[in-house]
Amino acid sequence: MVAFEKTDYDIDYDNDHDYENFAGARQEQDQRTDTEMPLRLIILITAFVLIIFSMHWAFFKSAACFFGITRPSHKAALYTAMVLLTAVVISGFISARTHDAWWVTGYYGIAATWMGFLVHFLVAVAAVWIVIPAVHLARLPIGRSTVAAVFFIAAGLYSIYGIFNAFSPRIREVPVYLETVPAAWENSRIVHLSDLHIGRLHGKAFAEKLVMRVNALAPDLVVITGDIFDGLGGDFDTLVTAIDGFEAKNGVFYVSGNHEAYIGKQRALELLKNTSMTRLDNERIEIDGLDIVGVSYPGIRAAEEIANLPEAPENDKNPRILLFHTPTSIMKPGGDRVDRHFATYWMPDTDFYHNRKIGIDLQLSGHTHHGQIFPINRLTGLLYRGFDYGLKQSGGFQIYITSGAGTWGPPMRTATISEIAVIRLREKQTEQTAGGSNDIQSNNTKGAEHER
Repeated sequence: MVAFEKTDYDIDYDNDHDYENFAGARQEQDQRTDTEMPLRLIILITAFVLIIFSMHWAFFKSAACFFGITRPSHKAALYTAMVLLTAVVISGFISARTHDAWWVTGYYGIAATWMGFLVHFLVAVAAVWIVIPAVHLARLPIGRSTVAAVFFIAAGLYSIYGIFNAFSPRIREVPVYLETVPAAWENSRIVHLSDLHIGRLHGKAFAEKLVMRVNALAPDLVVITGDIFDGLGGDFDTLVTAIDGFEAKNGVFYVSGNHEAYIGKQRALELLKNTSMTRLDNERIEIDGLDIVGVSYPGIRAAEEIANLPEAPENDKNPRILLFHTPTSIMKPGGDRVDRHFATYWMPDTDFYHNRKIGIDLQLSGHTHHGQIFPINRLTGLLYRGFDYGLKQSGGFQIYITSGAGTWGPPMRTATISEIAVIRLREKQTEQTAGGSNDIQSNNTKGAEHER
């Protein structure tokens, strides 16, 4: 059970002057820490290079051992390939972030795809090191190279499957039962998209196909919970027209995610302002008795920052849906920008106290990609305490975390699927209310979600 308790970020302000003083002090702190950014950036890049090199070294060193590569010329060729591929990955990701030349997209695509293969090859390496002793103990007539070849081929095929899987979003219907549902929204279709990552690898064709599939559902509402664009660049001026085709009875709304910040928040907003999509920037709107609250990434410092929110939101009778990019509390973590970014990724606040306090019945989020690539999904599950995918509930509060429609980095999905989530609002029946659990749990185990 998740305990919804007051945290250090739940600050009460006696008046506007107190809040302004707090905000001013925080701004000064952010300005002071700007001078520390170059050093932190150097540390980050150094760590990135060391991790990428270590991954390549572990794979190629193990491959040499498995296949008995001892001849100097063969070892030289193997380790030359190791160095070259390491350089391709590092330069590919950096060039995608810093250059717009015609060749960058293809080069980055090679680097990102190889990274996906490498992750799966490393899983194969771990499996081989486990299986080989077992084979020897069982005295089976199977050589080390044969075991390695089988696992490496399997990893390669698994990666190829992941590429096709990444570009084929599936439609997943998710019934959500609320205490009350306005007649206009009973069994409605709310299409929930997140993490489109439109950019270098998910281009115009992908965006147009996504729009076509969403419109074919005749949705009552379309909501996008951030990361419309990919932080590693792309021809956004062309791509934004491709995603400006969503049609819904009650409109298309979006909130910003971390990748909008990566390409420059103002740039992202300029690209989107002339589209038919409406941005919800820390505000509440009401549509036919349903409240939609949109909070921009990375969050807020006080509920008063949300425009049009009732003074006692927890007592409002309208069912209330929150759009927020990360499956976390809407309260912005403390510290400077780097500290906040670190906290979002490695120490996410998943108690949802603040979200529940403003009367949220259902939160819609993305961000995690459900790990995207095996075994990274195991890591996201641990970091987000199980709030990395699916429908979870605790009493009157529920959250649906989508795996997202696009990908970041390797253009493949092996841990999960790309999805178009269709939220179907339904009013709870008497027997459901009486038998409900207060523990946050996944409705996947009840068969409540339907994939097609």
